[in-house]
Amino acid sequence: MKRDFLYIIFFILLLSCSSNETVKRTAIIMGSTVEIQVRGVNSVTADKAIHASFQDVKRLDTLFSTYMTGNPMWRLNNTDADEIIVDSEMFNMLKRCDEIWKTTGGAFDPAIGNLIEVIGFEKGSPKLPTQNQIDEALKNIGWKNIQLKENSTVVKPKSIRISFNAIVPGYAADMVANILSNYGIKEYLINVGGEVFARGENWKIGIQHPRKQNELLGAINVNGMGVSTSGDYEQFFKKEGKRYSHLLNPLTGYPANECEAVTIIAKDASLADALSTGVFILGPKKGMELIEKLNGVEGIIVDTTGTIHQSSGFENYLVRK
Repeated sequence: MKRDFLYIIFFILLLSCSSNETVKRTAIIMGSTVEIQVRGVNSVTADKAIHASFQDVKRLDTLFSTYMTGNPMWRLNNTDADEIIVDSEMFNMLKRCDEIWKTTGGAFDPAIGNLIEVIGFEKGSPKLPTQNQIDEALKNIGWKNIQLKENSTVVKPKSIRISFNAIVPGYAADMVANILSNYGIKEYLINVGGEVFARGENWKIGIQHPRKQNELLGAINVNGMGVSTSGDYEQFFKKEGKRYSHLLNPLTGYPANECEAVTIIAKDASLADALSTGVFILGPKKGMELIEKLNGVEGIIVDTTGTIHQSSGFENYLVRK
C-alpha cells in the first residue's frame, strides 16, 4: 500500500529490563515500517507470533488499500449499485468510523477521498487547488452521505470515495496485539507506521517535537493502550511561505491550520489514530474540550504558536527524568 498511510514517526525507546530478553522484528508493509517487540517468551514462540502478525497486517493491506484494484476497498468505492453488501470486518470498520465521525462532530471523516485526490498528497505532488476545485470536491465528499443498514449493507453514492488512511494503521496495531496475546505473550510493543500499542510496564515512547527534528516534547509510558500522533511536519507543502499539511478539514476543504501536532492516548490504537486526526482538525480549543469529555482518553496539543495544551490526566503517563 505504497504511500497509503500518512503518518507521524514515533521515537520508540526501550528501557532496560532485567532478565527479559527482547525479540524485535521489522517488516515493510502498508508502505511503512511495521515493528514488533516482544518479551517474556522463547525465541521460537516469539518468531511464530511475529510471523503470524506480519501476515495479518499484509491481509489488512489487501483488504483496505485504496491503491489496489479489484480488492474489497476498490469494490466499495467503485460499485454502480446504490447498495453494496460488504464482509463483516469491512462493515465493523465502517461502523467504528461512523461512531468516531459522530464523536468528533464530523472532524474525522473517512469519506473525503475526492478531496484528497484534488489536493494531490497521495500522488506525491500536493498543491493548493483553486476555490472552484475545492467547491466541486466538497460536493462529492462527506460521511453524511453514507448509510449503514442491517446485514452488512452500505448505502453509498458512487461519487463518494472512502479512505481509511486515518484509522487502519491503528486498527492493524490492535489486531497484532490480539494475535500476540493469543500466543500467550504479555509484554509487547507494536508500531505500525507510527501508530503504537503497548502492553507491559517498561515501554517508553518519545513524542517528536513538531518543529525541532532531533528533539522530543517528552516521553510517555503506557500499558495496554494505544498512542497516536498527527502533525503537520511530515506530510506538507509550502506556498508563499505558508505551510499546508495533509490533514484536511472536511468542512472547508482546506488543510487544517490551527495545530502543529496532536498526540492521543486511548484504550486502543485505532481510536487513538482516528482521534488524533479529528482533534487536529478541530483545533486546540474544541479539540481539548473533546478530549476532556471522553473517558479513557488523554492528549497533548501543540498549536501553531508553539503553545502546548495538555489534558488533565496526560501527566499521569509522562516519564519523569
